[in-house]
Amino acid sequence: MGRIIELLPGSDGQAEITVYDFNEKSQIPGPDPVKWNLNLDSINFLLANPPKIDISTIPFAETKRMFGNISRRLTPDHFMRKLQNGEKKLREWILYSPSKNALFCFQCLLFSPKPTVFGNKNEGFINWKKCNESLQEHETSKTHAESVRIWFSRIKKEDRGVIDLELKLNIENQISYWKNVLYRVVETVSFLASRGLAFRGNSHNFGSKQNGNYLGCLELVAKFDPFLSAHIANYGNKGKGNVSYLSSNICDEFISLMSDTVIDKIVSEIKERKYFSLIVDSTPDVTTRDQLTVAIRYISNEGLPVERFLGFIPSVGHKGSDMEQALLKKFCELNIDLKFCRGQSYDNASNMSGVYNGLQTRIKNYSSTAFFVPCSAHSLNLIGSNAADTTQEGAKFFFICQAIYNFFSVSTFRWNILTNIIEKNPGCVKIKKLCSTRWSSRYDVCRAMCNGYAQVLSALNTICDDEGQKKDTRHEARSIKNKIESLNFCFMICMWTPILQRFNATSISLQSIDIDLATVVTLYDSLEKYVEDFRERFDVYLEQAKTMCSKQLFSWDGVRQKKRNKFFDETESNEELLGGEQKMKCEVFYVIIDKLAMNLRERKLSYTDINNNFGFILKLDTLDTNGIRESAKNLVKIYPENLNETFIEELVQFKNILNLFSKEDKSSFISLLKCLTNSSLLTTFPNVEIVLRIFCCMASSNASGERSFSVLKRIKNYLRSALVDEKMSSLSILNIESDILQQIDWSDIIHKFAVLKSRKKLI
Repeated sequence: MGRIIELLPGSDGQAEITVYDFNEKSQIPGPDPVKWNLNLDSINFLLANPPKIDISTIPFAETKRMFGNISRRLTPDHFMRKLQNGEKKLREWILYSPSKNALFCFQCLLFSPKPTVFGNKNEGFINWKKCNESLQEHETSKTHAESVRIWFSRIKKEDRGVIDLELKLNIENQISYWKNVLYRVVETVSFLASRGLAFRGNSHNFGSKQNGNYLGCLELVAKFDPFLSAHIANYGNKGKGNVSYLSSNICDEFISLMSDTVIDKIVSEIKERKYFSLIVDSTPDVTTRDQLTVAIRYISNEGLPVERFLGFIPSVGHKGSDMEQALLKKFCELNIDLKFCRGQSYDNASNMSGVYNGLQTRIKNYSSTAFFVPCSAHSLNLIGSNAADTTQEGAKFFFICQAIYNFFSVSTFRWNILTNIIEKNPGCVKIKKLCSTRWSSRYDVCRAMCNGYAQVLSALNTICDDEGQKKDTRHEARSIKNKIESLNFCFMICMWTPILQRFNATSISLQSIDIDLATVVTLYDSLEKYVEDFRERFDVYLEQAKTMCSKQLFSWDGVRQKKRNKFFDETESNEELLGGEQKMKCEVFYVIIDKLAMNLRERKLSYTDINNNFGFILKLDTLDTNGIRESAKNLVKIYPENLNETFIEELVQFKNILNLFSKEDKSSFISLLKCLTNSSLLTTFPNVEIVLRIFCCMASSNASGERSFSVLKRIKNYLRSALVDEKMSSLSILNIESDILQQIDWSDIIHKFAVLKSRKKLI
């Protein structure tokens, strides 16, 4: 059953499409003219959709015909007309029938006034021996000329002799009118969705102040668009039963269509580039409903890594098996094969990273080479938090910092006192609060305290001396003041500020999309060496702390040290109780620094193992041929379905080519892949490109998943808590992938809308 779809207004408030259905007696004509069932419907269809000749699709080798003992075939030259001046023109009127191995004339088949061999569907032209002469004779004949005249008169809109001209013009005007309406609707939906703005208000009527952003934007455009203004005046606020294409239902349908189109674009790119890695995380929304975010990383045609958002999956659960089934269903719906997954990046939760029942182990059942890569930025946060909680002084320091923020932020009066003092001193920044999930916030806290230590003390003194304040407020201010005036607190400020500054800068780099695992290992190495060198700078930071607080002794100095009671069977020991600087140095400073270095070393192993398989490629110029072959054999063994033995020799040859690349091009795997992809060497070293693509598509962090949570909080806030999951996911896709949304041709969206809203009408 075939159909022609035309967009027309309905009478019940819904989109209505005029559809020309072709039953078995009136089928849509195919490419083979012999199989055409020519009648009024099929001729009208052919006039609106004339067949186009494509010489490249004709199997000339299969057109052989025997003439005596000589075989002849059709050639592409038969479809070209050579003019007297030597130019060649395509004979667009020729049709080739594969089933009959014959030539036909399109215009003569439909309107020939006299029977001709080219216009007879049961015969056709088959004499290849005299093909050129017969073609020239036919195209200059009066019969062909008359057929062309009739054909042209039928398709010419201005021809007043056509009976249904007025009907056609009316239909075309209606189609053009409603398409113009839909173009404005689609642009409005795109504008609001790409910015994450709400659509509806409390009213669904034009002219109301509470009709929301969607109708409000249409009203704004109508002020400068006479067409939309007239449309709203004629069709707006008429209620159900009257079509306008401006209702909330139509808006929701376009949101769904546009998000599906964006996802289709992403999926097509993924399939084209083949290899990808998974990024999965979960968070509760404003209604405490758990949302599983799914993102994917792959390499674009330009050789650059791309991370795309695929949507939210609600109420999956926190078990590895539940997340596995949800992902399988999602990728089955998108028609993405998990066997091409080459990496997984999750946080360090056991349900995700577990080696027995975690999600990463379950995904490996579908792709054995989908190696798990813990989120490098999340691992760095854990390293810092674990080191801070190792000692009592470390945990106490951040507790006091948060207490300072809580004390000032709970009252606007106190906050204004602190703000006025800070603003008078350039270089100072406002104090910050701690965030349990963002370790970079701790650097902001330390930086603010380091630069504004004197100003915070001044604000606390002001509150302590203010007789108008409550006693408990003054007491709390005095208590905090006494704590931060200590040498212990100032030393922790001086120690943590430079450490956290480097941790924060490294964390920002790790969250970048344009980073590979080799760079992750390099950053972890550099941070580890920095922390180890930091171990020798105790005296430097001690002097800075003494200068900051003007104190020379730690809190435990001058206090009698308690000795542990010994049991009767214990022997005397030379247990030494540390005090003063030695206690801070050995029991706090060294412990924190050593914990940082040890954790960095341990966490780095998760990335080193994978990097060792690929890292030699950037060092080809320093390796001998045997070493290159051994490393290449290891990769072939790991990826037998993607690489063959030719990769080994290909890589040996690539060593000499790599010397010609610039230092910048060899600085990272991503830059090398980009340079190779955009060069003429791609066809010579295809396996090298595959290896680089596999390695670069491995996600080193799940920052893209975390970023989607920010969009979720904006889209599904407390004012939009009733937003259904499907619409919420669609709006998130349109907002996050707005760059793809802006590239979409709106005519495709309108066409999809017309197909979905079509209503059959036999004509």
